[in-house]
Amino acid sequence: MLKVRKRPSIPDHITMPDPVRFAWRDAEAPGRFSTGVCLHGHTMHSEECLSFLPRYLNQAPGISQIVKGYQRGPERVDFERAFWTPPLSPASALRLERRQIEKLGLRSLVSLTDHDNIEAGMSLMTGTDLREVPISVEWTVPFDRSIFHFGIHNLPPASAGDLMATLAAFTAAPDEALLPEILRGLAEIPEVLIVLNHPFWLEEGIEQADHDRALPQILHECMEWIHAFELNGTRVWKENKKVVELAETYGLPLISGGDRHACEPSACINLTSANSFSEFVQEVRGGRSVPYFMPHYREPMALRIIEAAWEILKPYPENPGRERWTDRVFYRGEDGVARSLSELWRERTPWVMKTPLNALTGFLQLLTTPGLRGPMRHFLAERGEILP
Repeated sequence: MLKVRKRPSIPDHITMPDPVRFAWRDAEAPGRFSTGVCLHGHTMHSEECLSFLPRYLNQAPGISQIVKGYQRGPERVDFERAFWTPPLSPASALRLERRQIEKLGLRSLVSLTDHDNIEAGMSLMTGTDLREVPISVEWTVPFDRSIFHFGIHNLPPASAGDLMATLAAFTAAPDEALLPEILRGLAEIPEVLIVLNHPFWLEEGIEQADHDRALPQILHECMEWIHAFELNGTRVWKENKKVVELAETYGLPLISGGDRHACEPSACINLTSANSFSEFVQEVRGGRSVPYFMPHYREPMALRIIEAAWEILKPYPENPGRERWTDRVFYRGEDGVARSLSELWRERTPWVMKTPLNALTGFLQLLTTPGLRGPMRHFLAERGEILP
C-alpha cells in the first residue's frame, strides 16, 4: 500500500515545454534520435463502457422505440453494465506499434495502458525485455463531479499488483483527500512516469461546466506529482492546442499519447535517444520530451473514426474465442459476472440487433475500401478542422 504523507507546495521553478514535431513539417526529425516511444495504447483488457449508446440510438426513428423498450421492459437492459473490448491482444498491439516505429529506423519502446488494468504489461513480461515493455495503466480518477485519466507508466513488477489494487480502490470509492498522497507515493518511485491524459476530454455524462471547474482544482492539488500533459493522437488539434497552452502555463513538458483502441498505430509518438523505458522516464521527469505527430494524424478525424469503427466490428478469424463483435461485447448481470453477447444470445442474435448492425458493418466496410477512401478523404477534409 502507498504511504500517506503531507502534500508539499508547488515549486516556483517554471520550465517551457519542448516544441512539438510534425511529420509533414519535419520528416527528418526521427533521424536525429535513436528511439521511438509509443504511450497510451489499449488492448483486449480495456473495458469501454457503452452507456453512451442510447443517446445516439434514440435519435434514430424506429430504433429509438426499440431501445426504450429494452430499457423499460420487464428484463430491463442497463447500458451502464454493457461494455466492449478492443480487438487486439497485448502481443498484437505490441507488434503493431513496434512495426510503425521500426519503419522510421528507430528502436521501439511501447507502453500499453488499458483502463484500470495491468494485465497487458504483466502478460508480456515473459520472454520480453522489461526495458522495452513496462507495466502501465490508464487510471480512472473521479474528482469533483468530473473524471480524469492518468497514464501511470512503468510500475515496478514486484509491487505492481499492490499498487494497482490501491488505484482500483480509489476509483471504486474515491476520496479526494487521498489523491495527492497516492500520486506522491507513485512519484517517489524514480522509474514511474505520471501523465495527465487528454486533460480537456469529457467522460460520457460529465457536464462541461463541471469539468472546467475540476481541472484547475485537480492541478492545484496534484501538480507537484504530475510529470507531463498528454497530446493525444485521437483528439482534434483544437483540443491539443489547449493542452500546449496548459503546459506553457504550468511549466510541464508535453508527451505523446496514441490512445489507440483499434488497429491504427499511434498517430503521436515520442522521439528520444534513451536506451530503456526507465531512462526515458528520467528524461521526461527532467523536463525533456519530444512529441512527434505521425502523417496519419492529418487524415480527417471522421475518416479515422469510420475506419476504427469497422476495425472494432469486423471479424478476426485469427483470434479464437474473439472472432466476432459479439465475442468482444459484454454485459454484466445482476450476479456481477460479465458475459459476452455470444454467450448470452447463444447464436440467436435478436433481429433488432442483427439487421441494423449487419447493415452498419457492411456500410463501414464499403467506406473503407481503397476505391472509396480517396473520395472520402477529399469529402471529409473539406469539412475538417484546421491542422498545425
